[in-house]
Order: sequence, then structure tokens, then C-alpha cells
Amino acid sequence: MSFRVGGKNALVVGGGAVAERKIRSLLACGASVTVVAKRISAEVRRMARSGSIRAIPGSFRDDYLNDMGIAFAATSDAGVNRAVSRGAKRRGIPVNVADSPDDCTFLLPAVVDGSGFIAAISTNGKNPGAAKAIREFLEDHEAELSVRMERGRRRTALRGKPGKVYIVGAGPGDPDLLTVRALGLLRSADVVIYDYLVPEEILSLAPRKAKRICYSRRGRTSGHGATMKQEAVHSAMARFARDGKSVVRLKSGDPLIFGRGGEEAEFLTTRGIPFEIVPGITAAAGCAAAANLPLTHRDLSSCLMFIAGHETAEKKSPAVDWMRIPRNGTIAIYMGASRAFRLERDMVRAGFPPATPDRHCGERHAPLAACHPRPSRRSFPPCREDGSQIPGHAVRREQHRGNSAKGNGIGAWRLSHDLRC
Repeated sequence: MSFRVGGKNALVVGGGAVAERKIRSLLACGASVTVVAKRISAEVRRMARSGSIRAIPGSFRDDYLNDMGIAFAATSDAGVNRAVSRGAKRRGIPVNVADSPDDCTFLLPAVVDGSGFIAAISTNGKNPGAAKAIREFLEDHEAELSVRMERGRRRTALRGKPGKVYIVGAGPGDPDLLTVRALGLLRSADVVIYDYLVPEEILSLAPRKAKRICYSRRGRTSGHGATMKQEAVHSAMARFARDGKSVVRLKSGDPLIFGRGGEEAEFLTTRGIPFEIVPGITAAAGCAAAANLPLTHRDLSSCLMFIAGHETAEKKSPAVDWMRIPRNGTIAIYMGASRAFRLERDMVRAGFPPATPDRHCGERHAPLAACHPRPSRRSFPPCREDGSQIPGHAVRREQHRGNSAKGNGIGAWRLSHDLRC
């Protein structure tokens, strides 16, 4: 229960450190504070001189409680504290006595005043030290609590609608990198259709009663769709939506960047099934952030290209014309791990310098920071000792800090990974 003291007269009996804390709290809440004490601290004296409080030097008298809305006893004399308690109780005034719960008509919890919330921790006066420890813990995690508060405020409004499909980007695998909208829709889903790239940490955010359907298995080509039946995904989305379910089609990264989100949206459109696309952090952005690599740079790279390292079987020839790829930008290659050497060959034949270094970010989502080198043949040189390969001028700047020479390599950083199916 919270008690509003704004505009009320408050009596504090005592002028030491304990009284100071209560005075500050009362003033912060807008109370008009009167302090009675034989001896008062320098801080209480300063507040009295500034006019923030009214100070009455001397012993407590029962009539000081007249016209008070709330009272606090915070002296080192138990007899005085009990007298304050008795006088307040006779008048029906809420009273708190420091370190004496039996003399109180209300207890003061440890309070955390956060961004958009106030948390009170109480042990019924039995263990104030424990309440203080919990308060300090919550204060240390205030930023996380504020994020959770924001999610909680939006959750009700973000519930999915029955009979609708939500094509949701799950981001690079870390639950903390989900968008607030993705989280709300996932938590209210009736059905979740996903593949093996989505980690359990994210799937666990769905309700326990939600039906989970995985249309992909692990394997050499599972990430590229050889074993994943897209027609089955289409059929499942349509079937559950027509049954009045809120369907979340959960895709790693962003659904519209090599995620088949376009194909699924086309299918739903032709069947007259309502849908919504919820973007996510794409793999290239997640990998680059985890590796502290900029995808663009004012001095080095003014363009960014996302390229598929794996083509569908229906295409008779590669769709990427490496001769047309800018030499002064950033290239992020998706699904390129299994064809890395072939990609290197194609790039060298197209005129990319053989000395172009690169960074290879590991398969799947876990963990993004695990960017590692892959075996290098004669074209692309080995990576740095920390396991990273960063193409172009940026790597030279990073390797030779303080050296302004940009070298002769291409200004492209190639992020090759297997994060997408």
C-alpha cells in the first residue's frame, strides 16, 4: 500500500542520520516537514536555515502532533519513541518508529525509484538489512528493469490477432536483440513455425501452450533449404491461420534478407490470408557488431552489398556478376561458408586483389562473437591471431594503429557466414 504525503504536515522526532533520510524522502514527496530534536545534525540545520523544513529545538511534546498527517520517531531514546507512537495512535495519525515494528502503524520498505516504476521491498521489519541488499541489487539492474517495464507496457497491445500470420525476424540469435514487437507477438502466439537456426532461448519465450513446428533438420545442406520443404511451410501457415490461430513464422535474422520472407508473403497474398512482416537484425549487422566492424565507413566504404553465397538449384548459372560489384564498398556474403574457396576464386577472377583479407563468422547463431578464420589457400591470406579476417583498408588501419597509409588492398570487408536457411 502506498500513502500519499504530498501537501500533508509531517512530524519527525529526531535530528540524526536516520531522521535525515526520512526528512529527505518526505521533502521529495512534497510534505511539509517539522523536526523536533534536542540535537540536530549539520545537514538538518542547513535544511532549516534554507527554509525547507521547520525545526523546533528541545524535547518532544505531545501537542506537537496536533494537525499532523503523519509522524516519524527516529531518536536513540526508546522512551521518547514510544511516547510519539502512543500520541499518534490516539489521534489516528500514521506513525513509524525506527527499529521498532511493534510501535508502528505502518512500515517503511526499501524503495527503488526507477525510470517509470517504484519498487518497494519489505521484510515486515524483521530483517531491514536483507531488504536493503535486495534494493541495492535492483538498483544495480535498473537499466534491465526499465527495458522489461517497457516490454510489459506494450505486451497487451502487441498481442497477435487470430487468423493472421506474422513473419517475424528473430535477429542473430540473442533474445536481447529481439524487437519489442517481435517479443510481444511471440509471447501471444498460438502457433510458432520455425527452423533449426532459431535457438531454444528465443523459442522458450513463446507460451507453453503454443504449438511449435520445425520444418528443417540439421545437416550439411539443411541451412540452405535442401531438406526444408517450403511448400509444407506455406501449407502450415495457411492451415493454422484459417483455423483462427495467431501464427508466428519465426525466421533468423531479417525475413526479407535471404530469408524467403518475400516468397511467403506472396503465397499468403494469393490465398487472401492477412499477414504482417516484422523486421529483425540481419546476420551481417549482428556479426559486424559482435566483431566491432563497421559495415560502412566515411573514409573507406560508401556502399554496402548483401550477396547470397548459395543459389537455388533452379538457377542454371550464378546470379552474381562479380565484375559489376563495386571495389570500394563492403560485401557481406550470406550462406557462403561451404563455398568459400569457390567464392574466393570468382572474386579473384573478377579483379579483386588476391591479398584481400576477410572475416568468417561461424555457423548458426551461437555465439555471434565466435567469428573465426577458415583455412586459406593461396588467394586470401590468413587472418590475424585473434581469429578475425577483415577485408580492405580498415584491417590495415586496425592492424597498424596510428598508420594513416591505406595500402593497396581493396576497400571491402567480406563477412562470410552460414546464419541463414
